[in-house]
Formats: sequence, structure tokens, C-alpha cells
Amino acid sequence: MNEMQMWQSLEGSTALVLEGNKNPIASLIRGDVPAVIIRGAFATEDCRKLVARFYKRNLVPGLPKPGELIEGRRDIERVDVGTSLGNIGDDRERFFAESEKTNQLFSDLFDGVANPIDCLYGVLSQLAPGKRAVTAYEPDGRRYGPAIFRCHLPHWSYPPHVDSVRRRNARTGYSAYRFSHQLAGLILLQPPEQDDSFLDSIIYRKEWDHEIAKKENQDFGELGNLDREAFHAYADEQRIARYGVRLGEGDMYFFKTENVHEVPGFSGNRPRIVMATFIGYSPEENEIFVWA
Repeated sequence: MNEMQMWQSLEGSTALVLEGNKNPIASLIRGDVPAVIIRGAFATEDCRKLVARFYKRNLVPGLPKPGELIEGRRDIERVDVGTSLGNIGDDRERFFAESEKTNQLFSDLFDGVANPIDCLYGVLSQLAPGKRAVTAYEPDGRRYGPAIFRCHLPHWSYPPHVDSVRRRNARTGYSAYRFSHQLAGLILLQPPEQDDSFLDSIIYRKEWDHEIAKKENQDFGELGNLDREAFHAYADEQRIARYGVRLGEGDMYFFKTENVHEVPGFSGNRPRIVMATFIGYSPEENEIFVWA
């Protein structure tokens, strides 16, 4: 059995995953597995109700309406509902002001519908025994946005990259910076119109390191957007294991964002909508920070 065959996700219900592995998040941090996938974590009915609410409340301006034809690649890559540290973290005052607005928006957004944020935080706490998932906060009490909803349009994709407040963005002025590892947690609320060959993401068994850093400007381009063809050739040459994540409506998954990963493009007429979070984890800390 080669390394690609051996490097497989933990998946199933939360109970089934925990039955086979007592601390799945620790296994993810060590790199033993590429992902932890919880099937059917969020009910299909609630996925659809929540997506309908985004339209009803006019939270996704510019996003094609259900049934609207999408001809080719539009100028808009995605529409976000929430606040992103990666996007506006250079301006602390703006970030916390926008985060407060996001927290206010989310305070009643889920009335009458299951709360996907509570769902993800609850599962994450179960997958990391002895730890508690909380929305990231600063010593003065200011809170980050607890999650973000990202509505991706067809014909866009994300090239190989890493996400890290320590390695990529160097957000030294934020409490999230202190955590030694960074993960991501997502729930797929609306899948695109694709066949079974579509992959929601591809995760490589390769963390950002000095070797990658040396090649960034020379061969791969910038850390945030590595040249796809150059990195694929390197991964093939080095026989780097990779894992393709396939999700269904309501599935939740976690992976280590310090590993190079990419999101393939898709076609069709339906945006792909996810709830996304970043996660700060340190073995010695009782709290797990979650933010967007």
C-alpha cells in the first residue's frame, strides 16, 4: 500500500469517528490523517432554509437567484456573509467594528432554524476531548466573527495555498496568533451542480516549510496563490500524497490549513455555499479559538 492509499480521512458520524479514534483533532494536527469528515452533521432541511433566508434578507447581493442561468465566469468570485480576519485584519479597528456587526447579524439570523455555528463548535469540542471551542476574543473582550458564509460562483477556483495567521499573514497583534496550529472547519450548505467526480478540496501532505519558501518567488509565485502547474509538477516529482475531499449537503469537515490545499473550480448554475471557520489549536490550551 503506497502513501496516498494510507493517508485517508476519518469519516462518518461523530460517534463513529470517536469510536475509532479517541482524539481526532490531535491526529489531524500530527498529520496522521488529511481530514475529519462528519457526514450529515447539519440537516438538509436546515441547509435549504438557511440558504433561502440569505436571499430573503438580501444578504447576498449579486449572487444569482435560484434557477437563474449563469453564462460563463462572472466578475464576482464570491459573496461573503460575515467578517474575515484575512481580508481586513490589517486594520484592527475596522476588523473589530465589522466583527461586532457580524455578531449582531448572527444573533437572530438562525431564529427558527438550527444554528450551524453551534453545530460546528459542538462537534469540534467533541473531537478534541478536554477542550472547548469558543469564538476568538481579545483580552479586552472584543470578539472576532464566529464564522463566515462564503457563496462561491461557478468557474472560479483557489490555487494551491496555505492559510495561517502565523506563517502567511503574521497577525502578531491578534490573540489568535498565539496558537501553535491552525485548522479550518466547514459545513457544506449548498453543493454545486456537479457529478461524483467533483472534489470540494484537495489537501496535500506537505506543510509550508523552508523548502516551499525558497521556491515561492522562483517557481511557485506568492504563498497565498502558488502557481498551480508548477506546484502540481513538484508534488508529482516528490510523490507528495494528496487527498480529495467529496462532500454532500450538510457534511462538515476539518483539515489543517498549514498543509498546502486547493479548491477546484466547478461549472453549472448553482453557487457553492459553505459556512467556514478558522481554528486556533495548542496542545497546552484548554480553549480552541474559532474565527473567520
